[in-house]
This record gives sequence, C-alpha cells and structure tokens, in this order.
Amino acid sequence: MTGITFVGTGVTLESRPGETLTETMYRAGFAMRIACRGGGCGICRVHLDSGEYEYEALVADSVLPQEERDQGIVLACRAVPKTDVVVTVPEDGKLRCIAPVLVQFARRNTPGGSSGAPAEGRMQLV
Repeated sequence: MTGITFVGTGVTLESRPGETLTETMYRAGFAMRIACRGGGCGICRVHLDSGEYEYEALVADSVLPQEERDQGIVLACRAVPKTDVVVTVPEDGKLRCIAPVLVQFARRNTPGGSSGAPAEGRMQLV
C-alpha cells in the first residue's frame, strides 16, 4: 500500500495496489471536484508535489498537455501511485469529507487508532 498525503488538509490515506487517487479518496469518504472519472475532461487535475505515479490508461494530450505534465500536474482519476505521494488539490477542487462515518471507521481500524489519531498519520480502510 502507498500513502497519499493531501497538502494543507492533515489527511493521508492508504491506497490499494492499482487504485487511482480518486478511487482512494472516495473509498475513504473524501471527494473533490470531478466530472467524467475517465480522464476525458481534466477537471480532476492535482499537483503532484512528490512521489511517483503511473497512468494505467492513456491520457490524451488534449486533456493534459505535456507542458502541464512537466509542471507536475496529474489527473486524479487516472493517476495510480507507485510510491507514497504528496498532492496539492487546487482551491477550486477542494478536498472535502463526504462520508464522516467512513473516516471514523478508518481511524478505529488503524493500529493504535482508537484515540482517533491514525498510526503514522494514515487512515486505512479494510
């Protein structure tokens, strides 16, 4: 599993193998501004501050031009982390909690997490 840390939010989530940034967020009870979920619109752009990722499906240059890729911009709906990653969600994308029950469940099921503070700062859903 790899960790996804969202800058400025205090949120770090555990990603399953092959899972995109967006899939991890939704599974853990978080969301951001998205639309097509298939890499065709580009609304889910985030900045990759550190770490490595791959696209398991092609992303068209018309959706994410090479210039933006070179600046560290990735599509959350297509990017699959290969290492721990740190991402910044644009202000207009705003990461938000949409399922507080999932967040609390994740905290309780993290080793040492009965206090509500995930071990090593990570939330993990089983």
